[in-house]
Amino acid sequence: MADSLLNIGEIMKISNLILAALLCTPVITSAKPAQFYKPYKSKDTVENIQPKRYIVKEVNVTLSSKMNAPDFLNQDQIKQRYIQKLNADLKAKNLLADAETAQPIAISFDIAQKRVFAGEDLKFLGSNTRKKYAHSVMRYQSSLSHKDQELATLSSEEKISLGSKGSFGKIIRDLSGSGTPQNELEDIDGFAQYMVEQLPE
Repeated sequence: MADSLLNIGEIMKISNLILAALLCTPVITSAKPAQFYKPYKSKDTVENIQPKRYIVKEVNVTLSSKMNAPDFLNQDQIKQRYIQKLNADLKAKNLLADAETAQPIAISFDIAQKRVFAGEDLKFLGSNTRKKYAHSVMRYQSSLSHKDQELATLSSEEKISLGSKGSFGKIIRDLSGSGTPQNELEDIDGFAQYMVEQLPE
C-alpha cells in the first residue's frame, strides 16, 4: 500500500512539474499582420499611412502578340500610355501625391499584356481580315512602398478588355472585324482605370 501511495505521489510530483513547465513556456501565436492596404496584401504589419496619396514610381510592360502589326503601338509606347493614364486617373480621384504630401506612397507595376487579333489562329482567313484588332488580355503585379520599405503587394487575375462600349460593343467589334489601333488605346485606358480602382483609399 505504501508503495502504491509513493507511486501516486511521484506521479503527482511529475505532473506538477510538467504543468509548471507548460505555464512557463511562452505562448507562440500566429497573429496575422494587420491589412491596411486591401486588396493589396502585407506580409508584416506595416505603417498605416493616412491619407493615402500615390506616385507612380515604375511601370514595366511586356507585350506579346502572335502577329506583327506595325500600325499599332510598340511596347515602349504602350508603357508611356499606361504612365500617362495612371497619373491622370490618380489625379482625377484625388489620389495623386504632390509637393505637399507628407508621406507619398510609391507604386510599381509589372504589366503583361497580350494583343489578340480577330481570327489570328484561322489560317484560311485572309491576312487583312486577321489583322483586325479583337481585344487585349492583361495581368499585372504591383507593390506599394514608402521610403524603400515595402508596404503591400498585389497579383491580379487575368483581365480581358471590353473597350469603351462594354461587353456588347466588344462582341459587335469582334464579329464585324472592325477593331483598330484606337480600340487598343481604349483598352489600355480601361486597364489603367481598373488598376487605379484597386488602390486602397
